[in-house]
Amino acid sequence: MTALLHRQFFHIELTNRNDGQGRSWRMSANDRVKFRKRLQGYRREPFEAPVDVVLTRVLGRGQRLWDPDSIGRGNAKQLIDTLTELGWWHDDGPKYIRHVDYRQDDTRRQDGPAVLVEVFAI
Repeated sequence: MTALLHRQFFHIELTNRNDGQGRSWRMSANDRVKFRKRLQGYRREPFEAPVDVVLTRVLGRGQRLWDPDSIGRGNAKQLIDTLTELGWWHDDGPKYIRHVDYRQDDTRRQDGPAVLVEVFAI
């Protein structure tokens, strides 16, 4: 990653679906609808060149850190899909998003639960 192109803080909660996502698409579709409603004001012109994305789960009071391999599970995919719908990139495939890195921050609990999305030039 090189230069930071964009940073946005969203007061939404990531879930890891540790109970399993199952075969139903209903939960995923519901997450996308909720995200779309909450993030509607964050439309933008797409980044023209491929980018790297960092999603940081900001924990709220009483939340625990997840295993590192659980951060990208759950509704993180639906968040990326929603940002795609809002025009952040032309498509969420490898032509436009090279890499997504998932992190957690338990030092700003007063701000959470939330997600910090950072977009970097490659």
